[in-house]
Amino acid sequence: MESNKLIAEFMGYTHQSDSEFKDENGFWNDFEVFETWNWLMPVIEEIDHLQFEPIESIEKALFTRSIRDTHKAVVEFIKQYNGGHNKM
Repeated sequence: MESNKLIAEFMGYTHQSDSEFKDENGFWNDFEVFETWNWLMPVIEEIDHLQFEPIESIEKALFTRSIRDTHKAVVEFIKQYNGGHNKM
């Protein structure tokens, strides 16, 4: 649950509680949606826009077609990005 909250914040979504967020269209959703490909792929696209080089861990996870591994790699990237981004 905490990892999905991290993804929602990265994507600029607002959240009302630990389990709900408002997406770019103003719809309230449950954080569990980030565990589906339809919601996770836009996050990966956003990450691609921020990077000059592909993120190896995300590419490997996508290659295996494991949503769980991809979700984990995305969360790890966001944690590292937020750590470096906050130092700027």
